[in-house]
Amino acid sequence: MENISKIVLQTDGKRFGYVLDVALEGLDKIGYYVVDDESEGEFLLKNENIFCVADKFLLIGDVSKLEFISSKPDSILMKEVLDEKCNSFGIIEKFEFKRAKCIKIVTSLCEILPKYVKTIGDFVFISSKRKKKVEHIFPRADFDTTVKIQSVPERVVLSSSFYIGKTSDEDIFGFNNEKIVKKGDVITKAVVEKVKKHNRLNQLFFALKR
Repeated sequence: MENISKIVLQTDGKRFGYVLDVALEGLDKIGYYVVDDESEGEFLLKNENIFCVADKFLLIGDVSKLEFISSKPDSILMKEVLDEKCNSFGIIEKFEFKRAKCIKIVTSLCEILPKYVKTIGDFVFISSKRKKKVEHIFPRADFDTTVKIQSVPERVVLSSSFYIGKTSDEDIFGFNNEKIVKKGDVITKAVVEKVKKHNRLNQLFFALKR
């Protein structure tokens, strides 16, 4: 998703940390959650305190305006989208914004207009009440057929206990390309929490030794 893992710089040239996740109010972007390299604390960086965004960096103003957060809300990324009949429309991979307004939700299977989102929790529910012609859900360009629940890949909607005790068969890297899981590591609860923080639970699922 846009700008995740970019380095956060201060106007005095010092590095503050990196972008952890996008901060949403509903589906509108109010800023980003960023991590302080020194304290490893997490902060809310609001849009108005961002001076500019480049390929690898975000330049911010007064660091005293960053709001410390004791716990970051769960990311909407990697949540599964369902209609009211529990048909799956894929896993959320990214959002597209025009300024701060969400204009499109992109899943592993399709693209959805945000006005049809009804509730956001452990799953994202969309309206299934629509005319014969589906006007708010668009198949992804890399899919040749209409979205069907049978075409959904293995679902990674599992409790933490599923992963614990299993072994990773490959390396997994975090937001800053740091290695957060090594090949051969036995997965513990602490590893699962770290992987969740970096939004890499999907990669961990497919990396598990079968």
